[in-house]
Amino acid sequence: MKLALVQSDVFQAFLDMAASGNAEAGKVIKPLRLIVPLYNEEMYFVVRKDSPLNYIHEIRDARINAGELGSGTALSTATLYKLMFNRPLPDQNVSFETNENALLKLITDKSIDVVVIIAGQPAKILADIKSDARDLIKLLKFDPNPAASKAALKTYFPATIRQASYPNLLTEDVPGLTIKAFLVTYDYGLKQTRESMSKFAASLCDNFPILQAKGHPKWKEVDLALPDLGRGWTYYPYTTAQLRACTTGKPKPAAALTRSCATMEEKILGLCGNQ
Repeated sequence: MKLALVQSDVFQAFLDMAASGNAEAGKVIKPLRLIVPLYNEEMYFVVRKDSPLNYIHEIRDARINAGELGSGTALSTATLYKLMFNRPLPDQNVSFETNENALLKLITDKSIDVVVIIAGQPAKILADIKSDARDLIKLLKFDPNPAASKAALKTYFPATIRQASYPNLLTEDVPGLTIKAFLVTYDYGLKQTRESMSKFAASLCDNFPILQAKGHPKWKEVDLALPDLGRGWTYYPYTTAQLRACTTGKPKPAAALTRSCATMEEKILGLCGNQ
């Protein structure tokens, strides 16, 4: 593939693990290049309506579905949890079901207490639920005052989950958390691919007004201006030239890994295997 969407904390996690000496993380992240920052993706913490939990900072001892293993949602959930509680997600309290399966288990056998979903609003899986859902589930709120919440804000950002996005679920806006999504590519060197990527960037620039007017509401949050990047982050030069002009006038799969996972982050990122 030539393009991918990556959450900013996922990208940063690979950078940090590579910098700490993890060779597999280095192999994955070194050839990746950013094209443009996109929109913010909201983080939804779904619990049963009768759950004693009301706020995100209360999930410490809950049974959490973090998202599918290997997904950005799973890594974001693990990263947020570690930031808030200064410990990794406990193996006995974490599951990696699909959103659909996790919501079903949340309501039916109650083997899950919290389902974490990350998606730009309106998220289809929540927007499409029936009006009686508000009698079954609710969203946890974000309170910025507890110490755990302040720790979360070192990487994530406050957001508003709008009632208008989920009229069948919410009766009012809910304070939440969000994370930035990036469009990324590989450091392609073949002349034909460079030219194709450059044409893609030019087309994105030309059609950007249409995306903002007729595309998903999240396009209204996107700005094609390219901000300075943190240490270790690099733009793809053949798209950057086109996008800067506009605003001014996947690596091959790694071989199977057999070494045991030392951390939850390594497990989620697929940098190890279980012997």
